[in-house]
Amino acid sequence: MKHLLNDLFFCSLLLIGHLSQAQTLNNFSLKDIGQSVILTMDGNGKMVNLGVDMENYGSPYFDPEFLPANIVLATGQRYENVLIKINLLSNEVIYKTPEGKELAVLPAIKQVELNQNGKIVFFEYGFPVFEKQNQKTIYQVLSKGKVSLLKYFFIQVTEAKPYSSATMLRTIEQFPRLFLYDQSMSLKKAPKSNEDLLNLYEADAKKIYNILQKNNLKIKKEEDFIKCIATLNEN
Repeated sequence: MKHLLNDLFFCSLLLIGHLSQAQTLNNFSLKDIGQSVILTMDGNGKMVNLGVDMENYGSPYFDPEFLPANIVLATGQRYENVLIKINLLSNEVIYKTPEGKELAVLPAIKQVELNQNGKIVFFEYGFPVFEKQNQKTIYQVLSKGKVSLLKYFFIQVTEAKPYSSATMLRTIEQFPRLFLYDQSMSLKKAPKSNEDLLNLYEADAKKIYNILQKNNLKIKKEEDFIKCIATLNEN
């Protein structure tokens, strides 16, 4: 198994052209999900059996393609240039072998740095419990610092047999939701207006107000929200 994983990772490195950063996956435990009955829950807490063969509409993945990424485990170990995709429904990082098997990485992961067509997209685990979300929930990190702006992907799965159809249809929908995290206030749903943001952070209200006014930002726009939090963290 050790030699097989070494060979697989070497193939991945060849594909993305970074042989100088070669590392092995010797310490990874991988779970074969290709032949198993996959039971998980969607955002509503509904049990979903992905092992049942159905016609699927929509995807549980952040990106359906396998992309190069750097992975940092909870232990601090770092692995670079691993071809993966992120299952937002099961909160798993999936690795694919040349034979076509999809393997879930089992050790606890802290951070994933995903290279999506030249853009680095950060994901993290380990944030506090919020409703049905827990420390095993993966979040996209839009801005990190004293205050972190996070994106959680609420996944809803609907299974039904359309009228006059002999085939069951599984619809997988993604509903992104923004959250703010800081150690003093824990994890909270992100406000949807400038006024609500100022009310949430009363101690920094003047600083935030100046950032919003100077840059003409409206946090209902995600790109504006990111710029506001990033600027706040710089000050």
